[in-house]
Amino acid sequence: MIRGLVLATAAVATLLLSPVSAWAQSLVVVSPDGKETVLDAARLAALPRAEARLGSGETAKAYEGPTLTAVLREAGVATGPKLHGKPLVSYVVVTGADGYRAILSIAETDAWIAGDVPVILADKRTDGPLDLKEGSLRLVVGADRRPERSVRTVTRIEVRAVD
Repeated sequence: MIRGLVLATAAVATLLLSPVSAWAQSLVVVSPDGKETVLDAARLAALPRAEARLGSGETAKAYEGPTLTAVLREAGVATGPKLHGKPLVSYVVVTGADGYRAILSIAETDAWIAGDVPVILADKRTDGPLDLKEGSLRLVVGADRRPERSVRTVTRIEVRAVD
C-alpha cells in the first residue's frame, strides 16, 4: 500500500516538474505572403537551439530554446544570406496568449546580420522548466537589458513586410 502511494506520488511529481513544453500548444508562424505554418512542440524541439540570458547582472536568468531564425526558416521566411533586399525591410510581431506583443526588425533576429547574441523561443530555463506564468514558449531577446520584449506564452509570430 505504502509502496503504491510512493510510486503514484513520484509519478505525479515527475509530471508536475517536467518541462512545460511537454504540454506546449502549437505555434502559428505567418510569413509575409500570409502563409500560416503550424509548429508543434516536437517540430520546435528538432530545430537548432541556443541559450540566451534575460535581464542583466546577478538577477539575469539563462534560457534555452530554438532560435527565432530557425523558427522563421522552418516557416519559409528568408533568413541568413537570403535576407537582403525586400525581405530585409520586414518586422516580426510576436504575440502571447494574453495579447501582449513585441516587435523586432527581422535583421535583429538573424545571427547572420545581428551577430552572436541570439533571439530564442525559450522552452526551458537552463536550471529547469519554465514556470506556469511563462507558459510553454517565451521570447528571449539576448541583447535586451530589460525583459520588456520578452513575450510569455508565445502563440503566434507574424512577419510583415514594410510597403
